Amino acid sequence: MRALNSSLTVCAVLAIASILACGASGPPASLAVVQTSDLGVIGSNPAILGRDGGYSGVFAGNSVWVFGDTFLANPNADGQTLISDSWEWTTNLNTATGIVGFDERDDSAGAPAMLLSYTAAEEAFNTAHQGNPCQQQPCGARWALWPGPVVADPARNRALVFYQLVMAGNGNFNFAAVGYSVAIWQSFSSQPQRPTINPNTEHPDLLFGQNAPDFGSAAFADGDTLYAYACNGSNPGAPCVVGRVALESVLEVSAWTFYAGNGNWSGNVGDAVSVMNAAPIMNVSWNAYLQCYVAVYNAPFSQDVKMRTSPRPEGPWSRDVTAFEALTPTNGGNSVHDALAHPEFNGDGGQVMYVTYSHSTGAFSSELRLESVEMKAVDSQ
Repeated sequence: MRALNSSLTVCAVLAIASILACGASGPPASLAVVQTSDLGVIGSNPAILGRDGGYSGVFAGNSVWVFGDTFLANPNADGQTLISDSWEWTTNLNTATGIVGFDERDDSAGAPAMLLSYTAAEEAFNTAHQGNPCQQQPCGARWALWPGPVVADPARNRALVFYQLVMAGNGNFNFAAVGYSVAIWQSFSSQPQRPTINPNTEHPDLLFGQNAPDFGSAAFADGDTLYAYACNGSNPGAPCVVGRVALESVLEVSAWTFYAGNGNWSGNVGDAVSVMNAAPIMNVSWNAYLQCYVAVYNAPFSQDVKMRTSPRPEGPWSRDVTAFEALTPTNGGNSVHDALAHPEFNGDGGQVMYVTYSHSTGAFSSELRLESVEMKAVDSQ
């Protein structure tokens, strides 16, 4: 570990110590990492300079990958070189030849199309604040739709796409989430829809408002039950709470319950307790080889990609295990933020998992790198 800069405040030092201590809590993990391998860049498209995220899920026989802010090499049909989300898919789930065969939908200018659609009001706001000079100050302000986990709901012939509505401005880290919700994807040939959930509100599509936990850090279905995690990145160590709901009732807040500790689930989100410390972007999935759940994420302010295990979605979650160290960003910095596993590609019955992360290559450019992680099961007792 590098020595801490003497200019760090006492509060910053305590925060970092808290983050490091979070990984040491819990029982031993049910896995040990045997070996890892950097498999290079995947999904490369010269029309895209850079993007982050990369959640994936299976819908209509396709492995669908979704990304947040995406920088384009050339303007799209609306004259923009920055769009708030993009996506791609592949029908090839056989990793013998690598994760390949990605395809994308383009707009009329041949630029990658967004997956989620703006409302008329959001579109009008973005148009008014676009350009410099713009029609309305502040120039550069925009609504953004950042997608998260994609969860199949085969009983209803649909997929659920978690997303957050974000107000963004010019400059680095100048954004704030307004709320979180779920889009309904009924047909692969069309876009997911953002249904009205709370009529007569400023943002009627939002399931959870600005003051609620950010559900959508990770999500998966176990049978007909949906589990979703909210990992608050503004707190040291990103403590995670978990909620669950029947898939058919996902848009009904009153149908959700939240883990309140000691085996209890509560209908009051305020009763939710932290079940582990992870990251605002992560993946949780059942692993058939290990016979337990596995969480994959990168430690805050670090290049270390971590794994934890648990017999149940609510825990107890194990101490973390370092799977591998991500490549150092080429434009400075020493951390990544979006390590994600893609369990639909698990190999050897789950003994091999595939993990991606965004590797920064410039101010507005990045590449999506793929790492294989081979594990062995260990006795966690």
